[in-house]
Amino acid sequence: MRDFLSVSRRLLLVCILCFAAGCAKPTPPVITPPPVSHRGPGEIEDLRVMPQDLNAYVRGDTANRPLIPKEQLGVRMEDFRRTWMAPWSQTRPAYTRRQVEEIFVRFEKSPGFGTGGQRNGPEFAGSLHAEANLRAYPNSVRRAVTVKNTSLRGMPTTRPRFSDPSLPGEGYPFDYLQHTALPPATPVLVTHVSRDGGWYLAESALTFGWLPATDVAFVDDSLIGTFASARLAAVIKEQVALPGTGVTAHVGAVFPMSGAAAQDVLVPVRDTSGQARLVRSSAEPGATVPMPMPMTPRNVAAVGNQFMGQPYGWGGLDGRRDCSAMTHDLFVPFGIYLPRNSGSQASAGGAIPLGDMGGAQKESVILSQGVPFGTLLWMKGHILVYVGEWKGHPAVFHDMWGLHTANGTGRDGRLVIGRVVVTTLRAGEEVPAVGPSHILLNRVRSMVIVARP
Repeated sequence: MRDFLSVSRRLLLVCILCFAAGCAKPTPPVITPPPVSHRGPGEIEDLRVMPQDLNAYVRGDTANRPLIPKEQLGVRMEDFRRTWMAPWSQTRPAYTRRQVEEIFVRFEKSPGFGTGGQRNGPEFAGSLHAEANLRAYPNSVRRAVTVKNTSLRGMPTTRPRFSDPSLPGEGYPFDYLQHTALPPATPVLVTHVSRDGGWYLAESALTFGWLPATDVAFVDDSLIGTFASARLAAVIKEQVALPGTGVTAHVGAVFPMSGAAAQDVLVPVRDTSGQARLVRSSAEPGATVPMPMPMTPRNVAAVGNQFMGQPYGWGGLDGRRDCSAMTHDLFVPFGIYLPRNSGSQASAGGAIPLGDMGGAQKESVILSQGVPFGTLLWMKGHILVYVGEWKGHPAVFHDMWGLHTANGTGRDGRLVIGRVVVTTLRAGEEVPAVGPSHILLNRVRSMVIVARP
C-alpha cells in the first residue's frame, strides 16, 4: 500500500509541475538580429544613420577658420573673373569644326533612344546635322551673355538621345546631348548660327554647345567693362527671384553689383534687337553675398545644404545637377571656378594619388591630409567633397546616381541613390550585391585640396 501511495504521490507531483509549467510564460527565445540590408531604392545604412545636414560635420573649433589665407583672396578672385569672362577675350573659336561635328557623326551611326524608350529614327541626327550648316562654320563670332537659365546641347535640339535604357546606368537622366547647364549672366562667345537662326553654337568657360537664340543677348564694350570692373555678387540660395527681370537664379550664378549692397545686382536682359542691357534688381536679403565669400567650414556647409537631397540631373538636365556641377556651383561663391567635369576638376590643383593604396590606408591619408570642406576626392566618373569624420571614416558630400552592383551571375547593375547625400566611402557595404567589392572606397584614385595655398 505504501508503495502504491508513494507512487501516487509522485505521479500527483509530476502532474502539478506539468500543469504549472503549462501556465507559466515560456522562456523567450534568443533572437539574432537580421543583417542590416537596404530597404528599397537608394536606402542604405549610411543614409539611415548619418545626418543629412552638413552642419553636423562642422567642428566647433574650426567652424569659422578661413580655409584660404586672406592675402590670397584678391589673387584668387582675379583668377575667377578672368576665367569666367575668358570667352569675351577670344577672337576666334576655341573648338574646331571636327570637334563640333563629332557628335553628329557619332549619333548618325547610332541614333539611340528618345523619350519613353522609343528608338530615334535614322534621320534624327542627320536632319540636325543639315540644319546646323557646319560647312559654313564658324559663320558668326560675337560676344554674348546668357539672359536666363539655359543649357549647352550637343546638337541644336531639346530632344534627348539616350543609350539603351535596358542597360544599367543608361536611360533617363543620361541624355548624351546635354553638355551643361548655364546660369543667367554667363559670358559666352557665339561662334555659329543654325540655318534657320533659331540656335546658336556658343562657348563658355566650361564647354561649348548649342542653345536657343532667345536665351542669349549680344554685348558691347560698355557692358563688358561693367562686368570687368564692378564687384561681383554670388547667389548662395536656390530659387532666388530677381524682380523686374523675369529671372530666377540659383547657387552658382554670379552678377555684377549695382552698388555697395550685395542684394542689389545688375541683370542682363535681351532687348527686341537681340542686344543685352543691364537692369537693376534687388534679391531678397541674404540670398547673395559679395565675392569672395569667406571660405570657412561653416559657410561651405551653409551653401552645400542648399543642395542636400536634390535629385540628380546629368549635365544639368531639367535644371538639376550632376556630381561635378554640384561641386562647381558649391565653390563659386568662394571665388573658385572649377572646370565642368570630374576628371578636369581632379586636375585643378596638386593631386595626391590614392589609387595604389588599400582601403584602410586611403581612409587614413584622407583623414590625416584632407581639409574638411576644402578637399575633392576623385574616382573615374565621380567627384566628392570630403567634409570630415564619421565614426573613424571619412564623410563625403556628393551628388550620386548610384552604386555598382552584381547579382549571383555577376551581371552588372545599379543601386540607385539619385540625389545629393552625405555618406562614407563604404556606403552600401552591407548590401550583398554591392560590397565590399563595389564600394566607393575601392574606386577612389586621388585627392585634391582646392583650399591649398
